[in-house]
Amino acid sequence: MVFVLYKTFDNVQFNKFGCPIAIEPVEQNPSVEYFILDNDFDDVDLFFDDGAIDEIAEKCDSLISYGEDDYFNAEKCKILLSWTEDRLLKPAVPRYKEMLEVLKDYCQRAIELNTGVYIDL
Repeated sequence: MVFVLYKTFDNVQFNKFGCPIAIEPVEQNPSVEYFILDNDFDDVDLFFDDGAIDEIAEKCDSLISYGEDDYFNAEKCKILLSWTEDRLLKPAVPRYKEMLEVLKDYCQRAIELNTGVYIDL
């Protein structure tokens, strides 16, 4: 479970749909930045308990779901950024707020770099 910011697409492979193939966090690659989610599913549950995944999937026309992943290009990151900014205005436990802040930062940077963000839940 991870958020991945693609800083560039150098040294990144793409799948048959034109989406970058996720690079495992154990690999050292300067083209990406990682935010590792808690492996015991507590972090993922924060997204699901909040209804965030369904909202993100609907707004971004994504297949993201529990145990699923998706890539959000710069255009979808604009939508995801807007959703994240709105969600940060509501109360949240500290860990969830931290995760949302990272996602917001990654989306902002992906938009500026015209790259994208990969989310694996």
